Amino acid sequence: MSLIVSIIKKRGVSIDTEELEAQVPEPHNNLFGYESYRKSFWGSDAVKELGCELIYSLRETNVYVFDEEIEKLQREFHIMLENLEFLILRTTLDKEFIEFAAGNALEMIKIALREKDKVGIALW
Repeated sequence: MSLIVSIIKKRGVSIDTEELEAQVPEPHNNLFGYESYRKSFWGSDAVKELGCELIYSLRETNVYVFDEEIEKLQREFHIMLENLEFLILRTTLDKEFIEFAAGNALEMIKIALREKDKVGIALW
């Protein structure tokens, strides 16, 4: 089983989220790692120490963000990218994976922010 990042619509809103996700530029996509990364990476002590609360919460549950929380999630991914060496030293994952998965999320977030009155982001 794999984790993915998705654009999700708000309740009562009519919008084609698949069409929005299709706007993600290559080489990015919706992949976010193996299910085991939920605890071993995204929910690791290292991510918690960086103050990435939304991302860290993936340890226990799927993450759904809307409105201003989309921007908070975006900031958390930027914090992670600014601290790659710390994450590499403290976890089992390499720079390429972290950059790719965070990049996938950031590309989805960019699109969601253009339609934030209608959509949010899910990490699941």
